[in-house]
Amino acid sequence: MLLGVEIEFSSVKVAQIVKKYELKNFAYFELPENTVGADGILQIDNFMKTISKIPVYFKQKNPKIAFSISGPVSVAVRILQFPYIDKDEVLINLPHEIDKHIPFSVKDVYYDFHVIETSKQAKTSEVIVVAANKQIVNEYATAFEKAGMIPVVADIGVLALFNTFLVNYREDLVAVMNIGENFTNFFIARNNKPLYFRESINIYKIRPDSSEEEIRVFADEMAAEVYRQIEYFRSEKALEEIKKVYVTGFPVGIPHFVSFLQERLDQEVRIFDCFRGIRINKKIAHKMQNYANVAAISVGLSLRGTEKIK
Repeated sequence: MLLGVEIEFSSVKVAQIVKKYELKNFAYFELPENTVGADGILQIDNFMKTISKIPVYFKQKNPKIAFSISGPVSVAVRILQFPYIDKDEVLINLPHEIDKHIPFSVKDVYYDFHVIETSKQAKTSEVIVVAANKQIVNEYATAFEKAGMIPVVADIGVLALFNTFLVNYREDLVAVMNIGENFTNFFIARNNKPLYFRESINIYKIRPDSSEEEIRVFADEMAAEVYRQIEYFRSEKALEEIKKVYVTGFPVGIPHFVSFLQERLDQEVRIFDCFRGIRINKKIAHKMQNYANVAAISVGLSLRGTEKIK
């Protein structure tokens, strides 16, 4: 079992998924302003004071955790086509190839890969390649260790979102977007096979008390981001039009946002339910009504501790 820890600029969210896919507990901790930024931890004392509450809240000594980082300046996820090679050959060749596909030097990142599928007939191998800034990963890992936790997985936000999708949905060709406070996590999948991943920065901000016009402008910007990502994907893959977009994140709970988003995209938009296939413990069911729309990443991280998501 792993605690899934999502770090945003103003909060830390922690999910605890146990076997048989039950959300046993969930916590939301506010971070003081300017504690965390795009480059990692800005105020270590404030950060330590906040994350030190996690073992106490979950009543665990030295809990194992999975944490994530997000944002195009810190991470990259690519789906690449290689000539047919097995996993061992990918491991040997990837260090010489990865620089061609990510916007970072291989010396500055931790990287990993997963072979999606291979085809001897087509003589191809399809591989997910991920990279994350070493300095930021090390910084967070060290802080969690000092706070009495054992970081065993460093993940990327969009992959955690995909993990949550895998447990809850099986769809044809769909797009899924999580709108975080500062970053947007976006992927396209078909029949639970990933086809495209991207992370982007949220330039525009919105608050629960924003005016209807401000909400409409924000929805327009998010719709434009979805459209850009879908069009870029379609320029690379000759596939039919995506008809359905799932959306989650804090704006989903703001009145009119989802309807404005659907109006702008002119296609079906549905709220992503990260508990469609996950049972919520009765003791926290009422509390989760307030957090259901912001739990997708932390849930996906905690799922890394189950037998299904590795």
